[in-house]
Amino acid sequence: MNSSEYDVTRRTRKGDFLKQINELIDWDSIEKAIEVHYAPTSDVTGRPAYPGLLLFKCC
Repeated sequence: MNSSEYDVTRRTRKGDFLKQINELIDWDSIEKAIEVHYAPTSDVTGRPAYPGLLLFKCC
């Protein structure tokens, strides 16, 4: 087995990785910390702003 075959067998699928991250991190406590500093408002056209936790996860 060469190194590239080894890497392929050890690689996880992106969806599985994100599911693992979602299970490991306590998003509720992070969301509460974000809410202290981020108060979403609507823009000029009245569309609601993105939630702070969503923006955090995008970063």
